[in-house]
Amino acid sequence: MVMMKLRKTNKPLSLLLLVLIYALAFMVSFRSVLELKISSPLWQMAIANLGATVIIFFFSRLVGNSGLYGPYWSVAPIMIAFYWLLPSIFMENVSVYQWLVFAIILIWGLRLTLNWILRWQGLQDEDWRYVAIRNKTKSWYWPMSLLGIHLLPSVLIFLGMLPLFFVFNYHQSPRLWLLIPAVLILVVAVGMEAVADFQLLKFKNTEKAENQLLHNGLWKIMRHPNYMGEMLFWWGIYFCAIAFFPVLWRLFLGPGLITILFYFVSIPVMDKRLQNKQCVSKTNGV
Repeated sequence: MVMMKLRKTNKPLSLLLLVLIYALAFMVSFRSVLELKISSPLWQMAIANLGATVIIFFFSRLVGNSGLYGPYWSVAPIMIAFYWLLPSIFMENVSVYQWLVFAIILIWGLRLTLNWILRWQGLQDEDWRYVAIRNKTKSWYWPMSLLGIHLLPSVLIFLGMLPLFFVFNYHQSPRLWLLIPAVLILVVAVGMEAVADFQLLKFKNTEKAENQLLHNGLWKIMRHPNYMGEMLFWWGIYFCAIAFFPVLWRLFLGPGLITILFYFVSIPVMDKRLQNKQCVSKTNGV
């Protein structure tokens, strides 16, 4: 009964409930970490990240829609970066280079979240990919949702952000000859993703979107410029960290796994959906 009422709420009310759910998830998870008296900020965030994910999953199950997890991909990195940077902020010991990296992450996360909100229709709006998984897994859907839709991306987010823990907590001047190209990768990634999402959103508001595909702008060059921008973003974070601490090259697992997820899961799934519109034959590569 509660689930049906929640799913029928309009978009403004749905958005308010979503904000409250996320605020509760982060507040409870961070409070729990403090109660556990874990001293390492690294492990504090690792546990808080999983805790917040489980709380959001609880509400996803309550509403009957895994789409509640959607904005976590862009919100969590902001929270993680800010939490790791916070001690240096209190000590007034943040370098301009650290602020620069954080600012890019903030812009990326806010823009991606806004793009999600613009497309989101409310608590009743369920991603077609989740619907497909539900139809395939039947009674196993919610265990699959917990592991595959909620926990797996959260783990990847943490691994992708992991190099920044050392950048924000151990103060060292970066090697500018490494930092400059790394920042350029981040800027290009954020710009590419923003332009691609804008072009796609604009196209979807036209009548052509019903039975045609977008073949203008960045979408004329690549099938998935938004995914390309996303993969570049995580590699940009990785290379920024190397600019501060070259020894961090070992932490390639995060961006590597994210790239594998997009290249071997997200992109093939999207291509399969678009095959009926003959997208694959008209453009090459990612």
